[in-house]
Amino acid sequence: MQKPESDIILLAQEGDTRAFRVLVERYQGFAYALAFRFTVETGSAEDIVQEAFIRVWKNLSRYRTEIKFSTWLYTIVTNLCLDYLRSRYGRNRRQLQDVEQVLHARSGYAADTDLHQQELVNAILLLADALSARQRAVFILRDLEGLPVEEVCEILSMSAGNVKSNLHHARSFMREKLTQYYQDAVKKEDV
Repeated sequence: MQKPESDIILLAQEGDTRAFRVLVERYQGFAYALAFRFTVETGSAEDIVQEAFIRVWKNLSRYRTEIKFSTWLYTIVTNLCLDYLRSRYGRNRRQLQDVEQVLHARSGYAADTDLHQQELVNAILLLADALSARQRAVFILRDLEGLPVEEVCEILSMSAGNVKSNLHHARSFMREKLTQYYQDAVKKEDV
């Protein structure tokens, strides 16, 4: 029988590394998926997840049980991702990568549904890279991770109104760019 998560957290807080390993194994996939959606780079996402779990271990004594562990971890990963995006490397990487050119270079329509699906995912991740850091965070947490608005508010320390406003702007941008992208792809196909 598996121990309840609260018991595992309590053991980890007491220094039990096996209990902490259980938490890492349980949440590393979610943490990686979130970090990758922000960075769109395997190495950077892995580095962020590693740093996130180091911070969790170091600050486990500060964890408050009234907050879901997943929300606390999402907050740590999201903050590390936002720091990454604000970093000199992140800014330079985004400036060097022209999202429009990358999308148009990949706009060959394939007959296979899986390829269409992967192409859409890639397009969304690349377009999300052009959003402001806050809009990107809200979009990823709400629309890609599927978290409720209340949890996004808690993770980002934003009001519901700010979350909804940033989400509206992010969705509008994504809708406009994806519509343009697929219209251009259809025009190329007709030629």
